Amino acid sequence: MPDFVFPLQIPTPYDLLRRRFRQRWIALVGELIAQRRSHRDEGGRRDLLDLLIAGQRECGAPVEQLADQVATIVVAGHETTAAALCWSLYLMASAPDEQEAVAAEAALVNSDSDGAACAAAQLVRTRAVVDEALRLYPPAFAIVRQALADDLADGIPVPAGSLVMISPWVLHRHRRLWATPEAFNPARFLPGAPEPTRFAHVPFGTGPRVCIGAQFAITVFALTLAIMVRAFRIRLAKPRIVRPTGIVSTQPDDPPPFLTQRREVQSGAAASLCP
Repeated sequence: MPDFVFPLQIPTPYDLLRRRFRQRWIALVGELIAQRRSHRDEGGRRDLLDLLIAGQRECGAPVEQLADQVATIVVAGHETTAAALCWSLYLMASAPDEQEAVAAEAALVNSDSDGAACAAAQLVRTRAVVDEALRLYPPAFAIVRQALADDLADGIPVPAGSLVMISPWVLHRHRRLWATPEAFNPARFLPGAPEPTRFAHVPFGTGPRVCIGAQFAITVFALTLAIMVRAFRIRLAKPRIVRPTGIVSTQPDDPPPFLTQRREVQSGAAASLCP
């Protein structure tokens, strides 16, 4: 609340704590970058950090900017996907029939490193589960933008400098936009289902400032979920309601423990769809 009440010129105890955390966080990121540079892959394989380092050298950006980029990727690209995956497993554990449907689909595709690109296109049911999980528990529960100039939003005046908050959480559960919005129903996103109205499903935002990693995140999300459900039956250790809480992203108030049971995977079944 102090972030909304006090102007930036007035520091709060939270600002001082954030400053301390940032110093420790950037120092840790710097250590990770140094470790990666000292252990180069002798096989010549390149990763995302290699691309960032090359870009830094080309444009002459300071080292601090590289640390900021890596920190952003870790938080925005890892923490949000991990939270979304936790929610999807919670939903899968609560809907065994949907879980079995995803496992059956995943058993038919080759999701190793060589077949991942092909597998992503074949995981139609899994992608529907991903979209529905992102609808019910969008990692970004609120998106805030500042008006650069006077504007109108659906006839409502928006003075320059105003903060405008868009809440995917509200949009995704709005009864005027969705039938039975509280229900977990991946069929909403299967081929042939009616398309959601524009701006009704915006887990990554929309427009020019849409999340730059949206497609990458969805692909990683779908492949990871398919691999896990194909390998294990997943259920809650103790059935209970897990409530969401907004802390940077939409997180469970008390992360539930899961029980896993290994499935018998049919060898060779995946080769028919993805060589």
